[in-house]
Amino acid sequence: MKDGYGGMDLHLGAGTRFYCHTYPENPEAGPILVIEAAGVSLMLSNRTRGAVEAGDVENARRLLEVVSEFTAEVERLHAINGAAVDSMQDAAA
Repeated sequence: MKDGYGGMDLHLGAGTRFYCHTYPENPEAGPILVIEAAGVSLMLSNRTRGAVEAGDVENARRLLEVVSEFTAEVERLHAINGAAVDSMQDAAA
């Protein structure tokens, strides 16, 4: 898919599961990051599983950065929503 584009939305709900499969006894087999949600299983690995190159390390570090940003934003919004719920409960009391 040289100039193509694909997309997928995966909504992470309460039943979402995350796994990181590693294979210390077989370095050629992994690692594989798995996200399972809403009947979908998304698996991430480097292109040549096990034959890790510098670009794979860079991608893994960037993934960590982006997930950390996502986590911080979810936590921020949760704190805002929690404050809003608290003030609605105070007003109802």
